[in-house]
Amino acid sequence: MHEQDHRRGRRLPRLPRPWALIAALACGGFGIGVSEFLVMGLLPQIAEDLLPALAATRPDAALAASGGLASAYALGVVVGMVVTPALLRRLSERGTLIACAGSMLVWTIATALAPTLGSALVLRFLAALTHASYIGVAALAAAHLLGGRSYGRGSALIHGGLAAANLLGVPALTALGAALDWRLVLAGCAVFFAVPLLALLLRQPPTAPTGTVAPGGANLTGRLIALVLAAIAVAGGGFAIVTFVAPVTAWAQGVGGWLTPPLAMLTPPLAMLTFGLGMNLGNLVAGWSADRWPRAAFIGAAATGALGAGIMLVPGLGAVGAALGVTFVGAMLGGGSPAVQVLFLRELPRWPRLAAALPSGAANLGSFLGSLIGGAALALSGAAAVPGAALVLVAIGAVCFIALRSPGPRGESGATRSPRIEPRG
Repeated sequence: MHEQDHRRGRRLPRLPRPWALIAALACGGFGIGVSEFLVMGLLPQIAEDLLPALAATRPDAALAASGGLASAYALGVVVGMVVTPALLRRLSERGTLIACAGSMLVWTIATALAPTLGSALVLRFLAALTHASYIGVAALAAAHLLGGRSYGRGSALIHGGLAAANLLGVPALTALGAALDWRLVLAGCAVFFAVPLLALLLRQPPTAPTGTVAPGGANLTGRLIALVLAAIAVAGGGFAIVTFVAPVTAWAQGVGGWLTPPLAMLTPPLAMLTFGLGMNLGNLVAGWSADRWPRAAFIGAAATGALGAGIMLVPGLGAVGAALGVTFVGAMLGGGSPAVQVLFLRELPRWPRLAAALPSGAANLGSFLGSLIGGAALALSGAAAVPGAALVLVAIGAVCFIALRSPGPRGESGATRSPRIEPRG
């Protein structure tokens, strides 16, 4: 009654949209992106520091051993995709984000202080456990802060931090780490986790649904499995090319193409710059369309990536053609995340935390699968075979995604409404 009197009388003051808090959450996404890929870029320095004897006698072996840091992180993301939502299921959105940001801050600093490679491997695994949950729950929180259930837009804003990290943060901090010290730069990445942590400690965001599990949840087989496989396969196709972007773009440019090297060579750093640009463009377009047309957004992202891989199948395209192909692949990886976030939430409306964490876990599984298959194609048939392998993976993902058109458990054809997440009673 009191609330009705307020509605009939003078209006309650409207709070401005909390863009500062959303920006702080996106800053955490930026930190995840730079800390994850920065380690890959600084592997030579890490190998020389943590394995000095091996690096002096067998540098390739030391580099390969240090590469386990990337594998440990990917494994941590996949394990945390399921474990972390279960452990933090009783916390509010705010509490979950505080726990995730704090965990990443602590373990990132600890990794920078690691005395041995073995301890660094364990610490990277621990740092990754809250990766998927932070990205997913931050996307949910951003959607709630925007008002309503704008999950595609929320996902785009948080994944925008990851995309910006690939475009700006990783190249700059990799160069800084090579010039200074890898430990100093990696520890500095903890600042990006401190920003959302402090913002959430100082400001209470609007109350949001907690999304506790209720009896009679969604079917955990069939449609959900098809969606998971589609997300993994499409991401795998993109990472098959990105992981081996140097040999693939060198082959695609060729001699006698539109622009002949060395006059207009697309170097690996420039290729990664175009990849980051594509990620940002794909994330922007798919993020703002996924709330209304998530299936179309995912299909469009996959088709764009397939076009990019197809372009790089043509020899002698020159720098312009290779850059276009890499940009399209980046758009696929950037645009797939917001779309699949909405689709997972629609398949698992009673498990929003798990659904929100699945895209990051699927992307990391795709990264592992894509690098494995791309490496095999490169070793067996050369760089020309890598875009073909990527196309096969994207095609498999498309077939799995088409299977989603089969009727769901409620007789729907993949066009379910946005999930209504009931608050804890």
